[in-house]
Amino acid sequence: MNTGTIILIPFPFAELTNVKVRPAFVASKTKDKYQDLILCAISSVVPQKLGAFEMLLQPNSFNNLRVPSILKIDRIVTLKKEDIITVLGTLPIVEIDLFKEKFKQLVD
Repeated sequence: MNTGTIILIPFPFAELTNVKVRPAFVASKTKDKYQDLILCAISSVVPQKLGAFEMLLQPNSFNNLRVPSILKIDRIVTLKKEDIITVLGTLPIVEIDLFKEKFKQLVD
């Protein structure tokens, strides 16, 4: 699983009370023996104005999203790769590079 892969996974709510099956962006995997996935949420609720840590993703044959969606770079979770329901697709290198640029701003 590489950076840029889009998967379908049970993504937990922030308060950890429930999960919702949703697409998620693979930001990385942990470097330990478990190689868990570090994921960012993808939402189909598109705001009028994007936040600093959001990216608009248009559906296409590469990402296989059904509707325009938002990659929420600051909504991060680590989950086990065994939780993957399916692999949907991937982002092109241009969008992966934009993600990396915004993610660096998030952690600086």
